[in-house]
Amino acid sequence: MMTTVSELTPLKRIVDFLSSNSDVRKDIFWIPAIWNVCGYREILEEREGEIKVAAFDFFARHLKYIEGASAAYSKGEAANLDESIIYSSLLRYSTAWDYDHDGEIESGTFLRMMLLLPLLKEMGVNILYVLPVTRYSQMHLKGDIGSPYAVQSLFELDPNLHDELLEGMEQLTIHDEFAALVEACHLLDIRVTVDFIPRVTARNSEVILEHPDWVYWMRKDAFDSFRLPHIPELAPFEECTPDKVETVYRSKETAPFLEQFSQPPNVLNPQLWSRLQERAKETGEEILTLVENEMGITTSPAHSDWVNDTQPIWTDITFLRLYHDFAPHTKSLIKPDQAPYVLFDTIKCNYYPAERPNRELWDYLINAIHFNLDTYGIDGFRIDIGHVLPIPLLEEIFGTIKAKRPGALLISEDLFNRNHRKAAKSGYNIMLGSGWNVMTEITKENLLSYIRDLPELEIHIFACAETADTPRITSRGGVGLARMIGVFNGFLPNAIPFIATGFELNEEQPMNCGLGDNTNGAEVPRAFFNEMTMNWKNAEPMIPLLAALHACKQRWLELLKPDNFFVAESPENVLIYGYRKGDEALVGCFNLSSEQSVILDTAAWIQSSEPYYVAIDSAFGSPGIGERLERVSLAPNQALILTTHR
Repeated sequence: MMTTVSELTPLKRIVDFLSSNSDVRKDIFWIPAIWNVCGYREILEEREGEIKVAAFDFFARHLKYIEGASAAYSKGEAANLDESIIYSSLLRYSTAWDYDHDGEIESGTFLRMMLLLPLLKEMGVNILYVLPVTRYSQMHLKGDIGSPYAVQSLFELDPNLHDELLEGMEQLTIHDEFAALVEACHLLDIRVTVDFIPRVTARNSEVILEHPDWVYWMRKDAFDSFRLPHIPELAPFEECTPDKVETVYRSKETAPFLEQFSQPPNVLNPQLWSRLQERAKETGEEILTLVENEMGITTSPAHSDWVNDTQPIWTDITFLRLYHDFAPHTKSLIKPDQAPYVLFDTIKCNYYPAERPNRELWDYLINAIHFNLDTYGIDGFRIDIGHVLPIPLLEEIFGTIKAKRPGALLISEDLFNRNHRKAAKSGYNIMLGSGWNVMTEITKENLLSYIRDLPELEIHIFACAETADTPRITSRGGVGLARMIGVFNGFLPNAIPFIATGFELNEEQPMNCGLGDNTNGAEVPRAFFNEMTMNWKNAEPMIPLLAALHACKQRWLELLKPDNFFVAESPENVLIYGYRKGDEALVGCFNLSSEQSVILDTAAWIQSSEPYYVAIDSAFGSPGIGERLERVSLAPNQALILTTHR
């Protein structure tokens, strides 16, 4: 029986389209030479780390290469987190490039992200964590292209992620393009998780037109001066725990802050709202602009839930109003006629739930979960600021996901290892954790305190020195430090090596600096808000080192168990950890100094009759891999992994 086009998977349809048009369509692309993993030979020109190719022919060949490589992978039902590696991608940024050399950067797309998949497999990646790909707001832009977290619709995709090469494909939607990427990942045994944003939305979110009371409103004339109340009675960056709530509300700046909020437009003036609503539907005008101009109110910006946090206000997003009423603890602390508002405590619906859930909004969020699972075939979610969601809503979200994907990956954004039991109990199986914070200042004391607690964790954490929300590790100490810390994070117990897109290229420009900012407020380009490319022409990327780390870890998986973990005595500015069972051992030695070399006394940790060999060396082009160890000498910021077998 013949297979019709409509019966083919989205990926197969794309492969057939590209192949059948490769002799007709002569689109020419310049791409980074490092992307040519498929061994494409019909290169038209090559220069300075780039190759010129016939786009249709190259893409068709590359996708067929992925199909052929699929046979090498087992494609089990669930990812083994002990041997997992996560790659985090902002799709529009990871493959952004000047493809036609016209001086303009073109956005990455779902199709072009497939070019990176073989490289990800070289590094051992089996989880692709995709930052938001939903349609985001073009109003109140941060930077020149806006933040992907200013989600305007949970059911539509960013149109910039559609690929122009696929123009002319009948009945292929942008949703099919994303589904094809997920399918290609699955062929290579890569699970796909996406950012799900249930607590905030764009200030001109699509929900406002029908449900203005699903968000928070304020006087427009107060917007430009809007800032959080400073609470001098409390320390910088304090969590708003129940013992601090009354202090927050009684503090001098809180009452004026609350007075800036307004009732939603349908409550403030129902008749005028109805007229503006009908006008927006008829003319296509922006409903938020109409409300601002005619009613003098606007959606309030979002902000941190930490007291005395120095982060700027998030002017492109607003909080979703998950309850119709106020939480009981506020009744004696606010005026009887207080408009719906957001403060440090009210963000945290996990600690401070109200009594009347906004059931229609909760159903909207649950439907978005169904939509993602059914439409794209993804394997899990990172729940954005999920730790502040109402516990019943979070349980409902998890129940929905697990009913469809029993082995789903569920990633918590919780920033502190100390909350590991709480995150695990909530239903998460991975959490961000403390590594990014510990490694903003790489000292022996910080790292020792961090790693000694890892064997006891009840959930896997990210092993990383940078995330999409932090400055790059290279900006803190250069490439040598980045390579050393990449090795350090490769073998930690209960920790999954995490590669923020660009780390493999020693990228220096951040995606964002919301956490651990070291820019002193400088207006540096950031991929969350600006059109940027990564350094794909870097002649000395970290990819070979990351591939070697993966291969080494795979060989020693049976040894790398928390019960076998140890931390050894070591001199100043040197850290040594490892795993030992019987005569088998793997030991990591790390010189944290950027200036001083060191020679180590190995007696403290060589407790085996077996010799040790160099398995990994963070230094460039190390000639000593596989050699038997006679003594340990570490250059500044050098890492060695030593094993009892070659």
